[in-house]
Order: sequence, then C-alpha cells, then structure tokens
Amino acid sequence: MKKYILSIDQGTTSSRVVLYDDKFKIKDVSQKEFTQFFPNDGWVEHDAEEIWDDVKNLIQQIIKKNKLKSSQITSIGIANQRETTVMWNKKTGKPIYKAIVWQDRRTANYCNKLKLKNKDKFIQKITGLVVDPYFSATKINWVLKNAPKKNIKQIKNILFGTIDTWLLWKLTEGRSHFTDITNASRTMIYDAKREKWSPELLKLFDIKKTMLPQVKENSCNFGYTKLFGNKIIIGGMAGDQQAAAIGQACFSAGQSKSTYGTGCFLLMNIGDKFKPSTNKLLTTVAFKINGEKMFCYEGSIFVAGSAIQWLRDNMLFFKNSKETDKIYSKANKNEKVTFIPALTGLGAPHWEPKTRGAIFGLTRNTSQADIIKATLDSLSFQTLDLIESMEKDSKIKISEIKVDGGMINNNNFLQSLSNVTQIKIIKPKNIETTSLGVAYLAGINAGVIKDINQIKKLWKKSKEARPKIAKKIIQKEIITWKKTIKNLISLNS
Repeated sequence: MKKYILSIDQGTTSSRVVLYDDKFKIKDVSQKEFTQFFPNDGWVEHDAEEIWDDVKNLIQQIIKKNKLKSSQITSIGIANQRETTVMWNKKTGKPIYKAIVWQDRRTANYCNKLKLKNKDKFIQKITGLVVDPYFSATKINWVLKNAPKKNIKQIKNILFGTIDTWLLWKLTEGRSHFTDITNASRTMIYDAKREKWSPELLKLFDIKKTMLPQVKENSCNFGYTKLFGNKIIIGGMAGDQQAAAIGQACFSAGQSKSTYGTGCFLLMNIGDKFKPSTNKLLTTVAFKINGEKMFCYEGSIFVAGSAIQWLRDNMLFFKNSKETDKIYSKANKNEKVTFIPALTGLGAPHWEPKTRGAIFGLTRNTSQADIIKATLDSLSFQTLDLIESMEKDSKIKISEIKVDGGMINNNNFLQSLSNVTQIKIIKPKNIETTSLGVAYLAGINAGVIKDINQIKKLWKKSKEARPKIAKKIIQKEIITWKKTIKNLISLNS
C-alpha cells in the first residue's frame, strides 16, 4: 500500500493542500482562494473560520479524489502565513475577532510610541526583530483592547495563535495548542536566544502567558487528527518562508533563498549564532531540527505578487498574471518609468509604514507595458536593497539566490532580477518549496526521511539566469531607484 504525506500551505490569499508520495513527488494539488477584508485604510483581515473550513474541505477533496485511506497518509505538515494573529475562545472554539493579517498597519502609531520610548533596541536585542505593525505582539494588544467586550469577558478562556496554531488546534479538536519555533520567533514576544516567551515583553505588551501556545521544534509530534478516518500525526510545522528555505535546502551559512509570492521574502542562513542586524534586517530562527538550530537574516518586501494583482484587479491592465511575461517585452526602452509599490508601506530595509506607492517618470508615450515592466523591475531593485544590507551584516558575499513562488514563472522577471543584482538566480525543479519544506519536516518525524543531509541530495535545479547587462550600465538605473525611493520617503514623512 502506497504511503503519502499531506502538506498544508496556508497562504495570504489562498489555502493549498499538496499530496506528496514517499519519494516527495507531487501527486496532487488542491487550492482555494478566500476572502480578503479591508475595513479601513491599511487594515487587512481574514476570517479564521473560513480558512479552517477551506483547509478541511481541501483535505477531504484530495483524499476522495485520490481514493486514499487515512492509513495511507503517514503524516501532515503545516506551513502558514506568519504573524497573522488569531485569538479565540477555547470553550466555544470561536474567534473573538477576525484574524489580523501580517500586512495590517493599524498599530503603526502604537509602534511609533514604542520607538519614542526607546523600546525598539530593547525589543530587537531579545527578539531580533524591528518594531513594526508587521509582527503579532501589537496585534494581540490591539485585539484585547478593541474586541467586543462580551468576547473578552472571560480572559482565562482566550487563546492566541498564528495560523499554524489555529489549524493545529482545529485539526486536533482542541487537544493541541502548540506552535513551532519559527512562527514563535515572528511574534515579537519570543526570546529567540533563550527559546522562551519573554516575561519582559509579555509585560510590555500586556499579554498573559496563559493564552500562548507551547513552542516546539519544527519536526516532532504536534498531535493527531481523527477528522479524516484513522489517526494521522501532524509531524511538521514551520512559517511559510522558513519552510521554503528548508525546501530549497538552505542549510549552510551564506545560502539564500527568495520567495516571490504575495510579498517577497529574502532569507540568508547565518549559522547557529544569534546576531541582531545593524542594517534594519530581521534576525529570526531559520529552523530547529533534531536539536540543531540555525538563524537567518530576513528582508521583507510587503508588496510583490500583490502589486501584479493590483494591476490586474484595480487597474485592469490584463486578465491573467501570466500575460505579464509577454507584455514586459513590449515595453519602450526609451521610457524611464520608476514604480515604488509601497501599497501597504515599505518593509526592509526602510521600515516606513506611512509611505505610499507612487509612479515617476510618466510621459505622453508611457504605456501599460512600461508600467508593468516598472512594477516587475521594482521587485528586482528592492531585492538588491535587501542583498546589500545582508552582505553588510553577515560579511558574506551572496553569489547566488534560489528563488521560488508564483512570480518566478515569469522569465523576464528572472532575467531582470539577475541583471539588477548581478548574481546567479536559480529556479528549482519543484517550485512548491513551501509545501515541500513542511513535507520534509513531517517526513523526518515519520521516519520517511533521515535528516537534512538527505534533503540536500533531493534538491534539483530547473534553470538559472545570469546577468546579461554590464554592471556599469545597470548602475545608472540603481542610482535612479535609490534617489527616487529616498525622495518618496521624504515626501511621506
């Protein structure tokens, strides 16, 4: 009887369930987009119950479609959109407020007050994170202050979790309230060095430890589900970007991956020492497997694929995002359009939540193709900004980046990325690296795979892009980009 691993890849705009065989080949994929809520400027919310219902239904569909018995599923892995905050009543199982998404900026003023009180260095020293609405702590604080009073009346019954914890709790029917170390390290209340919830930060944010999940390694027994027949162990969990780094086999210091999905996330493995950044990057846990822990620097671009979605849904430039590859080639080389897609503020290395997007250099001849090209090129320039910061912090020269995410199917974008960064860009055979990463984690716990060394051997390259434009030529465009983004920040300050 053939054995399989189920990977849950719960993202910002859709939920996916991927079925892997015991050789880690994709057997089937099931996916569903879910509702986005934007109740105020800069606010982004999800319905946690809708997410759970979708995930449960997707698992049922993939089991039914492939005529599987629950006994054939060796383990389940969970990867999730990180930082997104869910709080619920453990007695009723109902959320006390909508899930506040990582992109949400409603706590920007609160974060500014923390900075004015010089709490930012204190927080970074403990967590490795900069003070920003991005992370969970200020979201938790906001919910506790603003949720309907009837929902928070019995504070002892309230639980917190990022989406991994919420899905685990629902899968196990309330038996497991756990998270993994990568997700914990993104909350801004976790002591990444000492591996515990920080009592100092819990006090600062007025958060009770009783509502927090227990933190575990990435590959272990998180509990079991009986919702699909016999017991199935949940054997792996990781935040989506760390899961992608595992799927890309970035296990040695200096190895880097960049994911181009809703946002862009560049991670560089920096080894087993906790080193806070001095260049506005995040220091976070890359993974902990079989007692071995690695850290990474991370740079986050808040708007990547969502900028393409904006061009499609709001500007009506095209009907399908796949069209952008061909349209890119139609851009006029004489048009010098610069687009800074700060649609939800700027992430690393700027951390300017109030900055808003802008397009510069428009002329009478500017076309849709020029703006689309400028949008895709902006992601290349923003990636370069992150690379420069990482090289300064790590003292390691990045010679190549493994890429993944939906946007890397755009060949023109890959070439743009290589041209601007002047480094080799590598695309793997399996671009579903997030689901693959947690499949590996679940597989290690189940004994299907031995260790990370075996993962290294399984990784395979599909194609690569190398620079085709001389550095001195691209340098002029880089200078223009840096001047433009500096001016935009100044205008919005």
